[in-house]
Amino acid sequence: MSNIGFEDFQFYHVKARLWRVICTILAAVLCLGCHTISNHLVARQDGRVPRAPETGVMLGAEARDLGLVDAPGAVLFVHGLVMTGNSFADVPEKVAAHGWRVRVMRLPGHGTSPRDLENVTTEELLQAVESELAALKKDYPKVVLVGHSMGGSLGTLVAANDDVAGLVLAAPYYAVTNRWYYLRRPEKWVRFLAQFMRWGYKSNTFMQIKRREARDQIQGYRWAPTRSLVTLTQLGEQAANPDVLRRVTCPVLLIHARGDVSASPRAAQKAFEQMGSAQKKTVWLENSNHHIFWDYDREFVADEILAFVEAVIDHESHQSHE
Repeated sequence: MSNIGFEDFQFYHVKARLWRVICTILAAVLCLGCHTISNHLVARQDGRVPRAPETGVMLGAEARDLGLVDAPGAVLFVHGLVMTGNSFADVPEKVAAHGWRVRVMRLPGHGTSPRDLENVTTEELLQAVESELAALKKDYPKVVLVGHSMGGSLGTLVAANDDVAGLVLAAPYYAVTNRWYYLRRPEKWVRFLAQFMRWGYKSNTFMQIKRREARDQIQGYRWAPTRSLVTLTQLGEQAANPDVLRRVTCPVLLIHARGDVSASPRAAQKAFEQMGSAQKKTVWLENSNHHIFWDYDREFVADEILAFVEAVIDHESHQSHE
């Protein structure tokens, strides 16, 4: 067996270092290329979206006020990440038609351009919901909060620190639904990839809904800043904190699809069980995915929310109003 001499060793050492440099340069070029291309695609997508000329807000994404001004109570709808109030389909209109004041808010960085979302923090999102809640509570003694996906995380955190009449958790996000082929927790992948990628694309294929014909009707960003996914992860972790959950003492309704592949049903169930409320109800959907307001169980979802709001807000005052 021949021995490798010192000169040979130096040659292989230099060759290995050169190869590492080449790989680093190639990776940098690839990342730069992807970054440039994705920036161009985001800009092109932005240019195609119809907007209100005076505000720049996407048509249909505006915050909305519905129902009677002198209603006996109010309901605040909080949408999820990269989505808009359109996520709730016609449920806000149905709630308003039953005599309640309804506010469908627009979260910071949403409904305009994904570029606006890139640097929005967890604190800014929370403050926005708290401000909307405070504004409603000035005129209405009882306010029910309805949160979908990330809106459920925000709703949990707000309900833990503020006085709300009731909390509806619609497919709430506390963690991503895990799959064996992810190899590691999705949240870890998010934090890792956010170091190298600025944007992630969400096509119709990844629109988690069983009723496929509704995919084009659900409004939201096609491109998501990876930083915002890290923010979502942080909110989910904060909301799933047992100390936070114990402080949620208002009546709670959890509506979740067993087959939700986005927001973990298991994590939601665990969080729900740890909440301090004495009045809690769980509704499991069998024929829906994540976008439960648009899926096959949508009528059932609307009925459950209406019944919950009716039970939480003084029914007698509602009848006298009518």
